[in-house]
Amino acid sequence: MRKFIFTESQMKNILDNIIQEQTMVDDQTAAINAATKLFLDKKGIKGLNLTEQIKIYQKSIGCESTGHMLDCANKIPLKDKQMWQSLIDQNKPMGDKIFDWLHRMIGIVPGSGY
Repeated sequence: MRKFIFTESQMKNILDNIIQEQTMVDDQTAAINAATKLFLDKKGIKGLNLTEQIKIYQKSIGCESTGHMLDCANKIPLKDKQMWQSLIDQNKPMGDKIFDWLHRMIGIVPGSGY
């Protein structure tokens, strides 16, 4: 086992990076959940909660209902995939939208990945 000695500023940087990564995951989850809710509302699917709505949609496209939208990604009709992805893009935080734009226009930065 190795032991490391960190300065206070190094520890602050490490903690800041961990917090930033957790925030990014939370932002992605919020954007995807909001887009999924809008998508299912536009499809006219009602349910008690988001998981129940996803299960109803999955049954309607002939997929095993798991409650996770991407479990049936190969069975979702192309038109539905495009509508869902456009809703995700609309609900992304501004920072992710900027990264996606820079990735498309210049290609020097990675896209947001979702």
